[in-house]
Amino acid sequence: MSTQIIVTPGISIVTFNNVPSDLENNFIYEVFDKAAIAGINIDMICQSPATSDKISFGFTFPDDDMMKLLSIMNLISSKAELMPMVNVGNVKLTIKSADMVTGTGFASRVFGVLKELDCLPLLVSTGIDEISLLVYESTVADLEKKLREVFAA
Repeated sequence: MSTQIIVTPGISIVTFNNVPSDLENNFIYEVFDKAAIAGINIDMICQSPATSDKISFGFTFPDDDMMKLLSIMNLISSKAELMPMVNVGNVKLTIKSADMVTGTGFASRVFGVLKELDCLPLLVSTGIDEISLLVYESTVADLEKKLREVFAA
């Protein structure tokens, strides 16, 4: 089975740090509920493992939905006194292969490319048959080229 490399430009990320674990479920639910009501297309979601009484979480969405996001963030942030970090104009690279379901070494190859290019992704998420990386637009050309070489895509 072949490996696909899918490039999606125009992606923003929002990150909330130091969310108290006693607020975690309600706060995260409220963010995603208000985003759904506002019609924001949330894509990648990542939550850090709890290492104390706080967690961090973030998610991506299209740059085009930024005004919608800003309209709900004021309501959410003021309620919980948590200010998000927002970064716009990024690119999502998705490495997708049915071979990931039972194969091995895909993460090793992806992170080997990141290491070789000294590229630190803003966010990484996975599914059963894909690894998605959110990276700065300035790094995408070299990263895409090298991933295509490594995966012969």
